Amino acid sequence: FGLSPSDRVLRRWLGTAIRPLHPAMDWKTRRTLPSALVRRVAIVGGTHGNETNGVHLAKHFIRNPALVKRSSFETEVFLSNEAAIAQNTRYVDEDLNRCYLLSELADDSKATENKERKRAREVDAKLGPKGVPEPRCDLVIDLHNTTSATDVALMMAPDDDFAHELAHHLMSLDKGVRIVNWNTQADWSLCPSVGRSGMTFEVGPCPWGCIVPELFDRSQKLVLALLDYVETHNASVTAGASAFDSVTVPVFRFTGISIDYPRGEDGDLDGMVHPRLQGRDFAEIRDGDPLFKTFAGAEKTFSREEYKVPKEKEAIYPVFINEAAYYEKKIAVMIFDKGEKTFQKLR
Repeated sequence: FGLSPSDRVLRRWLGTAIRPLHPAMDWKTRRTLPSALVRRVAIVGGTHGNETNGVHLAKHFIRNPALVKRSSFETEVFLSNEAAIAQNTRYVDEDLNRCYLLSELADDSKATENKERKRAREVDAKLGPKGVPEPRCDLVIDLHNTTSATDVALMMAPDDDFAHELAHHLMSLDKGVRIVNWNTQADWSLCPSVGRSGMTFEVGPCPWGCIVPELFDRSQKLVLALLDYVETHNASVTAGASAFDSVTVPVFRFTGISIDYPRGEDGDLDGMVHPRLQGRDFAEIRDGDPLFKTFAGAEKTFSREEYKVPKEKEAIYPVFINEAAYYEKKIAVMIFDKGEKTFQKLR
């Protein structure tokens, strides 16, 4: 089926808009392997300047470096989009988290287009560079917030086994943690893709410019637990561990379907997310479930046929419901399905 403009925008966000890949890129050999030592971890805050939980968690780590220091690897913490942080806005000129495709990082004509393009090159040099087989950082943790009720969604490349291993551990510590896979393709425009391995910590609901105490505390505990796990992993590698266990985890996957709000003939909003859908991210949605409510009070229900959900997709789930940043993209909700990921980890 054809993609709407909003689908294409979000597919680019998840990486589906494929650009020619630099010949130096080889994800299979570039990844942090489950049997390899981790030498350097980067924790990034403020990729979006108004996602304040992540901004201040990164600042807290910067002020208290002993919290993130571990004996077997280096940990670097920094703020990425400082101009947007200063303005308490998602971005100044362009979304920084759409600026990390290798083809665009390598394009000198883009380097001076705007503040975010310039900053993307600086971040790339600090974490990567992306176009080399041995980037500086083995693991990149990018701290984000969403106004949607995602709880703790850990987003990562589907082929990144080590990121899945880390996420599996965090799932054992916090029942609100879920794994969300980026789409399968040649390259991604997202910050964690600059390192060998990585993930986005997407935590919500958090209003723009605010700190939500419970989510801040949980995020801090999970990040520190992740660092502890990497330390234990390195000890196992150094001790010569060679036995592996096979682990399978549930993962959510974007179907390519995003749904716009009700609109009038003039293109302006004529409705909102239905109150019974609000806050139900990752809860299964079925035909006939309430989807929208017009400002006049009429209800619109969900229809798999109307939104062209493929028949082979069984249970499906709305995610990023009523996300504030996606109003400009004309997206009220994105539709995901659920699968499994199997990987090997050191015993």
